[in-house]
Amino acid sequence: MTSRWRPLLALLACGLATAGLALVSPATPAQADPAGVFETLNFEDPADRTVPPPGWIKQAARTDSIQIVSDVKRDGGYAAKFDLKKDDAIVSNGKRSELTQPDSQPANAERWYGFSIYLPTSWVYDRSAEIVSQWHQCDATRCGGGSPPLALMTEKGRWMLDMPLRSQKVDLDAYSTGTWTDWVFHVVWRTDGGGLLEVWRNGVYKFGFQGRTHADSQGSPYFKFGIYKWDWKPGSTNPSDTTQRTMYYDALRLGDQRATFADVDPARSGGGPCNRAQPVAGVSASTYEAINPPQNAVDGNLTTRWSGSGFGAFLTVDLGAQRSICGAGVAWHRGDVRWNDYTIYTSVDNVTYVKAWEGRSSGKTLQPEVTTFPARQARYVKYAWWNNAEGNGWASITEATALSQ
Repeated sequence: MTSRWRPLLALLACGLATAGLALVSPATPAQADPAGVFETLNFEDPADRTVPPPGWIKQAARTDSIQIVSDVKRDGGYAAKFDLKKDDAIVSNGKRSELTQPDSQPANAERWYGFSIYLPTSWVYDRSAEIVSQWHQCDATRCGGGSPPLALMTEKGRWMLDMPLRSQKVDLDAYSTGTWTDWVFHVVWRTDGGGLLEVWRNGVYKFGFQGRTHADSQGSPYFKFGIYKWDWKPGSTNPSDTTQRTMYYDALRLGDQRATFADVDPARSGGGPCNRAQPVAGVSASTYEAINPPQNAVDGNLTTRWSGSGFGAFLTVDLGAQRSICGAGVAWHRGDVRWNDYTIYTSVDNVTYVKAWEGRSSGKTLQPEVTTFPARQARYVKYAWWNNAEGNGWASITEATALSQ
C-alpha cells in the first residue's frame, strides 16, 4: 500500500469507529419503508417452523422431505432442509421437494426476493440439472402449469439462470459446497417490454435485462423454493449421476415496489461492513482549476481539493481493475457549511455508466461521508456534481473513495 493511502484509510477507520463518518441521507430515501418487506421466512417465528409454514403449500412426497433444522443455518437459529430421492413418489407431476406460494399474485407486480442457499458437500457433480428456486406464471388449476419463465438451477457444477421466454440460459459461475450463497432477485413482472430482471449473488451484480419477463396477463408469477429434478421422472432418458439431493434454505424475504436491495439482502444479518477503501490507479475530471487538479481528490489529504466548474462537472476514479464496490466516501470542501447534490455512477469499461446512488451531502462535516448501494463489479467510479447550498457553480471534493466489504 502506498503511503498516500494511509491517511485516508485512517480517516475512514476512525470515522466509522467514532461515528464521525456520517451516513448521507439522500434526497430519495436509500431504505424503503419496512412495510415494503411483506414476507420474512427465516424460521425464527415458531409458527413458521411448521411444515408448511402458514401461507405456503408443501409439494413433497415424504413427511421428512422438508424439515426445519438448527444444525445448519444462515439467519438466526433455524433453516429449512430439503431432501429429494430419486425413488420418491411423483408430486404435482414431478420429482420435487418444494414450498410454494399460492397462485394469487397481482398483475404487473414489482417484487424483490432475497434468500440464501446452502449446498452441502453431498451436492456432488451431476450431468442432470435441478431447479432450486423458480417462479411459475400460473399453476395447474388455472392454466395447466408449464415451464417457469424464470428459474435458478444447478447444472454440471454451475449456478445457472434459465429463462425459457428468452430461450436463454445464463451461467452465474461455479457453485461452492459447504457454504451459504446469498441471492437477491429484483423483478418487474410484465408481459410487454416494461419488465425488468436484476440478479445479485453474494452482493455482486451478476445479470440483468429490461423487457418481457413472463407471459400470463392475468397475474404475476408466484415463487417456489426447494428441489425439483425433472430428469428423475419415470420415462426420462437423461442420465443422472446421483440418487439423492439435500440442500438448505434460509433468510427468505419478499418485498414489493417499496423495498430495496438492502431490505431483502440475506447479508443484513451478517457479513462485513462496506468500509474498505480501494486503491486508485488513476483519476480524471471533466473540468478543473489548474491549482485544484483531480489528483488532489485522491491524495489522502483533506486540505487539498479538486474543483470543477458547472452543472454536471464530474470526477472519475479508475481503480485499475474490476472490483466489487458497495459504497463510496466523499469529503467536500466547505462540507461543514454547505450541502452538495451529487450522483455516483459506476462502470466496468469507462463507456457505459450505471447510477449507483443519488442524493445530498449533510452540509455538517469536513470528513468523508459514506453512501452505500448494492454491490456491483466496477473499475470506474464517477462523482457528478449538480448544485450546492451557496449556488456558486463549483464542485469541490477534497477526497473521493470507492468502498468494498
